[in-house]
Order: sequence, then C-alpha cells, then structure tokens
Amino acid sequence: IGQKNWVGGLIGFAAGFILISIYDLTTDRSNYIVRLFRFVRFSIYFLKILVKANLEIAWEILTPGLNQKPRILRYQVTHLTALETTVFANCITLTPGTLVVDVTKDGDFLYIHCMYAEDRERSLLEINELDLRLQREVFS
Repeated sequence: IGQKNWVGGLIGFAAGFILISIYDLTTDRSNYIVRLFRFVRFSIYFLKILVKANLEIAWEILTPGLNQKPRILRYQVTHLTALETTVFANCITLTPGTLVVDVTKDGDFLYIHCMYAEDRERSLLEINELDLRLQREVFS
C-alpha cells in the first residue's frame, strides 16, 4: 500500500506541475518551473541559516559564560506588502536567536531582538539578505 501511495503522489505532482505550467503560458506570470526552482533555492538558503542559528544556540547552552551581545534592531519594511511583512517576520522569528518583538502601528518598521548582534551593521546586512532573497525567490 505504501508504494502505491508514493507512486500516486508522484503522478499527481507531475500532473499538477504540467497543468500549472500550461496555465502559466496563458498569463504574464513567470514560468512555474522557474518559480519552483527559486522557492527550493530559498528553502535551502533558509535551512542553512536555520541550522547555523541552532548550532550557535546549542554552543551557547553547552559552554559556560555568556557570549551573547543582544540588541534590538529597527528594520524598515515599507517596501513590503502586509503579507510579505508577515512572512518575513515569521522567517526571522523561526530562526533561533532572533525574534520580531514589534511592528510599528503604520507597519513601516519591524523591531527585531537579536541575541548575537555585537556588530549592528553586520546584523542588519544579514536581515537585509534574508529580505532580498525572500523578495527575489519567493515573491517575484
């Protein structure tokens, strides 16, 4: 029974993939194959930063002393829609060591708590890299 479910799932995925690709030919949206590839590429990037953050937290737990340099950063998100801001904030919060603690009432800024932010500019560059990749590979 397990092998039939796997084969059926693969056939369903292939059929859906073909139908969506054909539909995309009638719209001005980018090719489904390209969008899928970009999403997989972003997923690999996010998994990499997720593993790195988990290892930093694990090291912090296993070694004595505090290596943390916490800081709250303000990050402008006026270029994002409400949905994009929500996804971006969730990506930040899912990564151990970072947490979105507030969004301004006008939705223009996120306040992000970072456990390892000794260098403010470097931390903002890392957050910006996540933002750019999310925009380019998921929302474009």
